Amino acid sequence: MSRAHVLAVAATTVLLVGASLGARSVATDLQTPRDLHGASHATSAACARCHPAHDASWRRTFHRTMTQDAQAPGALLGDFDGVSITYLGVRATMDRDARGAPRITLRDPAGEVVRRATVERTVGSRRYQQFLARDGDVYFRLPIVWSVAEARFLSLNGVFLGADPAEPGAGAHGIPPGFDRHITRWNDNCIFCHNVSPNPGLDAARGTFTSEVAELGVACEACHGPGEAHASANASPARRYALHASDTADPTIVNPARLDATRSAEICGRCHGQRITPRIEDLLTHGDPFVPGDTLARTSTPLARDTPLAGDTTAFADRFWSDGTARLTAYEFQGFLASPCRADPRFTCESCHAMHEGDPRGQLRPSTVGDAACTQCHDTLAEPPRAAAHARHPVGTSGVRCVDCHMPRIVYGLVDAHRSHRIESPDPAAHARDARPDACTLCHVDESRAWAIDATARLFDAPGPHERATAAERTREDAQLPEIARLLAGGDPIERALAAAALGRASESPARDAEIGSRRLARLLRALEDERFPAIRRIAARSVARFVPADAAPALAAYDALAPEAARRAALARLCAVLPVGSCTLPADEAAATSSWRATAPGRDIVIGE
Repeated sequence: MSRAHVLAVAATTVLLVGASLGARSVATDLQTPRDLHGASHATSAACARCHPAHDASWRRTFHRTMTQDAQAPGALLGDFDGVSITYLGVRATMDRDARGAPRITLRDPAGEVVRRATVERTVGSRRYQQFLARDGDVYFRLPIVWSVAEARFLSLNGVFLGADPAEPGAGAHGIPPGFDRHITRWNDNCIFCHNVSPNPGLDAARGTFTSEVAELGVACEACHGPGEAHASANASPARRYALHASDTADPTIVNPARLDATRSAEICGRCHGQRITPRIEDLLTHGDPFVPGDTLARTSTPLARDTPLAGDTTAFADRFWSDGTARLTAYEFQGFLASPCRADPRFTCESCHAMHEGDPRGQLRPSTVGDAACTQCHDTLAEPPRAAAHARHPVGTSGVRCVDCHMPRIVYGLVDAHRSHRIESPDPAAHARDARPDACTLCHVDESRAWAIDATARLFDAPGPHERATAAERTREDAQLPEIARLLAGGDPIERALAAAALGRASESPARDAEIGSRRLARLLRALEDERFPAIRRIAARSVARFVPADAAPALAAYDALAPEAARRAALARLCAVLPVGSCTLPADEAAATSSWRATAPGRDIVIGE
């Protein structure tokens, strides 16, 4: 054997031995648990280098743009070229300073500048974009918001649920009372759910903040945990290849798909389920210690209807229906926890949703769009005949979907009605007893609650409780009038908002839709005239747009839900003048009942934590 051959064999042997030792070292490393609490973050830029496809799909989501630097390319959605709006006599002008930075200037009714703030950050990008200014170490929300769908600026009073403020008058610094009601400090509020690894950094003794986040917006490490160690470890090709060749979980990072269903859902529930902690001082001082994969209950618990706050067990009651079902967005996790589907150990948020798949509006998996979200488990109902027998309704694209009955739109948020995430069976009798809307009359908007209870008992052979509830319903003077009309005129603010939205949705058939359209229109126009909450007026105006003929659309467009009462009534009069005769008039019995309902409707503002 030649000397060269001997050297080659020796070199090969060394490489093979080194590779073997390296493989054992990688295998040992992959079996070594890591504690990610207190670990360093890498940011999405580091993740993108190895995961370009996941980075691209994440960048299409609204999570990415949840919080942004206002100067970042494409961050600002609104027109900051000198646009102005006036609300409660205060004129807000959106323009740019000499450096090109966006700013908002407020002038009092006399035209004097009372506030000028540079927009430092934005929050949101799907429905509305809010603006943050800075005062020393504090970021605060400005009272003007950009509506994405309408492409216009609005006062936050038209977005959050609250009654019209007092008429214009003297207030602090020339701003009328009520104009600033939704100004909020970001450092110990919005920071928690809209960013990665939030830390308010409160110095309680001094009352100051040194707030920090690992990354603005909801980025990779919000779901996968701190990633610096992961990025560093996987700089090794041998380690990457070993991971790809095995089914071993990488202990340097969290993969929600590898967690059990509850731990996986708790990653979502951290933000999509308002929580409370007994150690609020620690949270404000040191930040949220939750790391994906943790048991959420270690640090906090989801709010419930009777969760006490300083001994008050009614502090959060307005956020839930009386049976405990959440009636606000950002409580989806509570719905998940209350769903009977949890009996299946596979059931989790990712059963239907995915961060890296589907339409960013809702992020439903393409495989779970429509009834497939339910039939992936209830597979026998994927067959149309069985589905129709189960639902007692027509099924398919023009009929009733599973979610219409089992996830009704009884949740309010951001000037719209949303589906409940408490998956349940429709039971209008029980819901009557619990004083909450039911799936049946939210769809059959021209029918009474008594009708819904009778129909359910007839269709599903339901026993006695339905009959007793029906008898109770029939003792009401207005028992035969539509339930949706009662909610719209006499419900509390959330019920009125949900009713206004329901009246703008298609009914059970196009023919029925056309038949009852004029009655829907009259109810909605009455709401536009009488409603105290501008957000509800905005929902009602959007629903009205479904029923007005094309030649009346300009008159409807002239109606401004945030205008003073006199201007709104004048605009309604002009609209009614161009609508078909009778469009603005309710039937006599419903008109009388509406006046009675309106007189007894809950008139108080509600505090719901928006």
